[in-house]
Amino acid sequence: MSDEAFVIRLATPDDIAQIEQLDKFGTSPTRNIHRDMEKYFGSVDPSTHEHTFIFLLEIDGHTVAKAELMVPPGDVTSATGYVKRVVSHPDHRGKGLAKQLLQHIITFARNELKLTAIDLHVWDQNVSAIRLYESLGFNLQHRELYYRLPL
Repeated sequence: MSDEAFVIRLATPDDIAQIEQLDKFGTSPTRNIHRDMEKYFGSVDPSTHEHTFIFLLEIDGHTVAKAELMVPPGDVTSATGYVKRVVSHPDHRGKGLAKQLLQHIITFARNELKLTAIDLHVWDQNVSAIRLYESLGFNLQHRELYYRLPL
C-alpha cells in the first residue's frame, strides 16, 4: 500500500483531460469523452444504466487513478451497479491505490446508493486485476468467450 497521502473525489466536467489521460493507460476501447460528456456526466444508456459516477484518486493534486461506477435508472435501492474503466497511471501501479479506490466505491455503493451488488468484467489475462477483485470479495459468476468476425 502507498505511504503517500491521497484524496478520492467525484469527477466533474473540468476533469475530462485527466480522465482522457488515464484512459490511455487502460485496456478498454477508446472513447471521445468530449463528445460523450453528457453521457458520462449525465445519462448513460437509460435502458440499462442511467448515471456514471467517475471517481478520481489524487496524490498531491495529480490524478493518478480512476474508476467508474454505473448505476441503473430510477430507484437504485436493491439494484446492481457496474464498475468499469479501473485505471492507475503506470508510475503508480503496485502501490495499492486501485484497491483503495475500489474500497471507496464499494462503500459509496453500499452506504450512499444502497446497491446490493456490483458487477464488473475483466480480461482473463489481467491476473493482477483478478487478484485485486477477488481480494475485495468479488466472485466469479461465469466465463465468457468474445468473438469477432473481421470484415
